[in-house]
Amino acid sequence: MVSTGSTRALATAAAGALALQPIAAGAQQACVTEAEVGAIAIYSVPSLVEAVRLRCGGELSASGYIARRGASLSGRYAALQPQVWPRAKSGMLKILGSGATAGQGRQLLDSVDSLPDEAVRPLVDAWIVQEAQSRIPLQNCQRIEWVVEAVAPVDPEVAGGLIGAIVGLVDPDKMPVCPRRA
Repeated sequence: MVSTGSTRALATAAAGALALQPIAAGAQQACVTEAEVGAIAIYSVPSLVEAVRLRCGGELSASGYIARRGASLSGRYAALQPQVWPRAKSGMLKILGSGATAGQGRQLLDSVDSLPDEAVRPLVDAWIVQEAQSRIPLQNCQRIEWVVEAVAPVDPEVAGGLIGAIVGLVDPDKMPVCPRRA
């Protein structure tokens, strides 16, 4: 049986992967693999749950899913972050690199890529919270919580794989997912 925590996690992960799409909008880029998109989704869940809490705190019930089980959901995904980080980082650098032209943007990405992961990960986590929080319309808070709760029972690895496959179908111009090889 699929747990309620997994369903919420999948919804949150999907929101995270989709939240990254505007960053790549209009830019030509190398394709991102389904595994990288899935890793980004899994890696992002704890930060996305925090973004929902920060943005939607006044809109959600104190007895709702995020309030009751959000920390547990975040913990399940946070436990996988060290494992998925290398693929997530690779995908994020591809996405962000597509928008960086020669000069300072490229130098900044090269610098970030050369920093130790222990220095980069907290910056990435804070960036995800900031970006996601600013993109959540208040009128969608209850719907987001419902979707998170509905998807939470799905195993994080399965959720990441589904998101990796779905994102490439949603808007391939904004998030070009590499075609599968037969």
